[in-house]
Amino acid sequence: MRLFNYDGGAMRSISKFTDCISLSLLFLVSCIPVFTIGTAMTAMYHTAYKALRHDRGYVFRDYVESFRDNFKQTTPVWLIALVLGALLGADGAIIAFYARKGSIPAALGVVFAVALAVWFAWVSYLFPYMARFENTRKQSMKNAILFAAVHLPMTILVLALAAGTALMLYIFPFLVIMLPAVHSWLQSFILEWVFRKYMTDEERRKEDERNVDFSDYL
Repeated sequence: MRLFNYDGGAMRSISKFTDCISLSLLFLVSCIPVFTIGTAMTAMYHTAYKALRHDRGYVFRDYVESFRDNFKQTTPVWLIALVLGALLGADGAIIAFYARKGSIPAALGVVFAVALAVWFAWVSYLFPYMARFENTRKQSMKNAILFAAVHLPMTILVLALAAGTALMLYIFPFLVIMLPAVHSWLQSFILEWVFRKYMTDEERRKEDERNVDFSDYL
């Protein structure tokens, strides 16, 4: 029966399921040293876009190659993002402490929430951008925040997807072995819509020739 052939729907579904688990575990292990999280996010997006979405490679090989190739470029960028995130976290803790005492206006908490959302949106664009384009660190950081600001509807979708993923993990913690890859896979549909706008016609043509039509897997 074709259903249970390698190219059948059931086998493809099983293959994608196991690939999501494999990629998520690779990502989680790579994040353990903390300073490698940025590189891990870059490698996961690269692999999710190439191997999961377009079936153009192998999860382990593509992840390891991307991690190795991007380590020097992405690590300093992640450390900068981490410091900024830590400062925001410290500010949030201070605001929450004084808000409970009623010594600062509650509106300040809204300002902090907006700042945190901006930081998260920036990071959400930044490492996928570095996975897809070659550029200087400074220009990559600049482009990521510009993309997040210019394409605000897509940015809202990115944040909504992240919130939904976080909620799923909160309710079903065991899904941590699969959801990171699924999140990156779904995120690619949003971000690639943005990224394609900044590709030349020739780059888009070559990209389309390399990729397999996603409808083949539905």
